Amino acid sequence: MAGFVSALDSGHLLGLCTIFQFTNEDGRLVRSNCAQAAAATFLTHYGKIFKPDVPSAKGTRANTPTAAMSFLETRFPPDQIGGLFGTSRRRVIQICKAFGLGVRDIRGEGAVVASLNRRKPVIVMLGVSAGKFLGYDLPGGHWMVAYACDGANVYLTNWGEMTWNQFHRGWNSIVPSLIQMRNRGLVADDSSYD
Repeated sequence: MAGFVSALDSGHLLGLCTIFQFTNEDGRLVRSNCAQAAAATFLTHYGKIFKPDVPSAKGTRANTPTAAMSFLETRFPPDQIGGLFGTSRRRVIQICKAFGLGVRDIRGEGAVVASLNRRKPVIVMLGVSAGKFLGYDLPGGHWMVAYACDGANVYLTNWGEMTWNQFHRGWNSIVPSLIQMRNRGLVADDSSYD
């Protein structure tokens, strides 16, 4: 559920120690709304959709996490093959732009680490198992926000801690490749926020 999540500070942490995260469970489309959760997390970090420290904040579009997710699911639903296969990169960019937050593409681990070092979270899509069929893992994808890292781990909203090896496997897998997110991330365009 929506709330603050924190990275364990190993003394070498880059990024944010804490971020307000949204999860799939905050919406109705639990099986396919991870992109909306990632976008809501990202937009909340930049003060665009929900202000967790201010009850009923004026000027925000949603006064509760549930209302924020409901709005995004209704206005910007999953769009890959009628929503059956989740949400496209194009839709994530569209969500951010609708709230006045431009995003730009970054590539490679070095760019992710550099962004986190500047305390700028990164939206990523990783390949994950969508379950088993006849003993084989079915390919699936999951949108998350990388908000911190250290030498051993990447800290992701709507997921948790992941080793760099696990991150690389998911980041370079087939599902991110299908939507132009292989080894890429999305960060806020510096010119689009205060």
